[in-house]
Amino acid sequence: MQLKFKETEYEIMLEKQNDNQSIVINNEKIDFSSILIDTNIFSVFSDGTKTNVYVAEDDNRFYVNIDGNSITLDKVKAEEKSFGEEGKNLGDKQVIKPPMPGSIVKVLVEKGQKVDEGDGLIIIEAMKMETTMYSSISGIVTEVNAKAGEQVDSDKVLLVVEKEKEE
Repeated sequence: MQLKFKETEYEIMLEKQNDNQSIVINNEKIDFSSILIDTNIFSVFSDGTKTNVYVAEDDNRFYVNIDGNSITLDKVKAEEKSFGEEGKNLGDKQVIKPPMPGSIVKVLVEKGQKVDEGDGLIIIEAMKMETTMYSSISGIVTEVNAKAGEQVDSDKVLLVVEKEKEE
């Protein structure tokens, strides 16, 4: 999952194998063990240190209290994620790639179509969740490389939107 703290995004994964647990934050792995004390309250043991952790969440945020220090992490919605340089608005051009492998539900635009910033471009399903990818610029769709029902990998360029050239 992708979370944001003070304008910085973090990719976070929890891993569990038998009794071993790990949290991976931006590819940095931290091993730990934990004991559930009460609903949302854990004692976490890492490198011989015990830490008390309280975790709660709502639709938009995770609230974490670690030994009395509180932080709030914003959940990054799939359509807000920055997927490296390819997924971002590169000024005059936006390259759309899927956030993860999945299938195309519907292509909402066609080549040559004019789109405005914020218009939906394509709907992708991954892990039983549909995600609509939106245009971050106003311009013309110059490439459409996907069709409904197609299985795609996360490195496939689905669409390209380019700002109109001024004459």
